[in-house]
Amino acid sequence: MALCASLISVTISPDASIPLNRLEGPSRSLREWVTTFHLLLVVVDPYTHESSWIVETAGRILRSFKEADCRGAWMVLGNEEHSKEFLGPWASEILTFVDPDLSFARALQLEKTPALLHFDQSPKLVGSAEGWNPTEWKDIASNLADAMSWSKPIIPNSEDPSPYEGVSVSL
Repeated sequence: MALCASLISVTISPDASIPLNRLEGPSRSLREWVTTFHLLLVVVDPYTHESSWIVETAGRILRSFKEADCRGAWMVLGNEEHSKEFLGPWASEILTFVDPDLSFARALQLEKTPALLHFDQSPKLVGSAEGWNPTEWKDIASNLADAMSWSKPIIPNSEDPSPYEGVSVSL
């Protein structure tokens, strides 16, 4: 019952014109990024230890959807230089967006990082989890996998960190 309430409460339509600024390449609106595919975003703050704890886990989850009919991406709440430094090789392997002025985080009323966000093609935010709660992240990834007729990533696995609340976003 709690899962249903959680999913219903996050089904919102964000401003589709919100710009998503690529680490490398042109920026496009949220609407343009979801024209053909769903979008799964892992939001991290490069200035917190808590976000660094989830990078390998989140990278594994995003990588598991690489060949599916959806886009998996990082949203780093920082500038380009700090994003590259924070993510290391993940920044070049997986699509990466930057939000140095926190305009994206503000528009989505994001309260904590790390976060996992799933947008459909409407674009609607159909799944959202803030902090590292493996059950919530698993539910979002499973719902996306079902929508894509794709295999579900194992969440959590033995190398994942223990659950933690996350860190407040300074909006």
